[in-house]
Amino acid sequence: MIGILVRRGKLINAISLKITWLACVLGGSIMGLIAISAMILHSGVQRRLSIDLPYVGLLSVIGFVLDTAWISAGVLDYGQSALWLSSSFMVAPPWIVLLWVAVGLSLNQSLSFLVDRPLFGSLLVGLGAPFSYLTGESFGAVVIPDPSALALLSLSWIIVFYGIFYLARVRAIRPLNI
Repeated sequence: MIGILVRRGKLINAISLKITWLACVLGGSIMGLIAISAMILHSGVQRRLSIDLPYVGLLSVIGFVLDTAWISAGVLDYGQSALWLSSSFMVAPPWIVLLWVAVGLSLNQSLSFLVDRPLFGSLLVGLGAPFSYLTGESFGAVVIPDPSALALLSLSWIIVFYGIFYLARVRAIRPLNI
């Protein structure tokens, strides 16, 4: 019975991750926040929130820094959804950071099969990253001025996710006491 509930929870999490991607890319920050709220609620009901939150925090910061760096380097252009901190400095839009939050909420749930294989997982995620950005571009959420820069994006994701999957595998990030 517990095995069925765990599998069902992972399936709900996987579907929620896809819905959140669509909500963020098509609906922006407000729709993304609604989808993330549902994911957080599900994580709480599954009694996994204390396990998920450290990864949410880590991936939020990494995602914000990476996507802001891509904006500064001219690799990605989020248009009006990017936030101006000054007249010459833009940062990643909230909806893209919410996508990183969604991954953090999925890391030890629907993505746990990748955690057990950090190298395979990082290659799979990293090689799939350009397709995610290209799909986002087809929906008008982002512009990729030079598609050859997607190789750099892919490499950065391989490195980041190898570290994240490795940390999750060895449980180097401890659950919060909530």
